[in-house]
Amino acid sequence: MNLQESRKSQTPVRIALREIRETRALIEALVVSSESFDYIKAKEALGTLTKKARHLAKLEEALEQALPQSAAENIVQFPTGTQG
Repeated sequence: MNLQESRKSQTPVRIALREIRETRALIEALVVSSESFDYIKAKEALGTLTKKARHLAKLEEALEQALPQSAAENIVQFPTGTQG
């Protein structure tokens, strides 16, 4: 199974958790590099974080589209009959 297939098989919750973990690591790297005045690493982390933000926006849109459009889609309709 290649990387793309494994990502397709993941649930939305697993995808969200992975993205949160990656984003947190980027933010931590940015903070550490800023505190140590490592301009090159800070600039690199900020660029990566900007790309991540764009990726998350696309992912959010895709996951929103995958959700049911209304609660009515989840309701099971039972046939109506006469009781007698």
